[in-house]
Amino acid sequence: MDKRDPFLITFPVMWGVTLVGGIVLWLVNQPVWALSFALGSITMLFTMSMLYKSSKKVLEQDKQGAQRMAVRNYAFRYLFYAIILVTAVVHPNLNVIVTAIGLFSFKIVFYIIYFITERGEVNA
Repeated sequence: MDKRDPFLITFPVMWGVTLVGGIVLWLVNQPVWALSFALGSITMLFTMSMLYKSSKKVLEQDKQGAQRMAVRNYAFRYLFYAIILVTAVVHPNLNVIVTAIGLFSFKIVFYIIYFITERGEVNA
């Protein structure tokens, strides 16, 4: 893939957002929020990395195998998200809302980067 791909650019930016967001939440509010945010954003980084790697394999499959692999990967990712959110609900030192925000942070950063890169290509 192209090095200017917004999906690939999102990974290092998200590591920075996770680090800075965790530190800010730790200092401003409480460690519970920082740990919850870090759990959500690291989980999303892990699953999006798996999505990126598995998408290459899906493209190498025939149509039937690609559909099965895509559905299996999709189900695994969402099952993993559910496990993380249930863990955040059950664990006394985690906040489920902040964990969910951490999970959504990858997509938010991705869309911001996507619109910035697309706007730059349109204006160029």
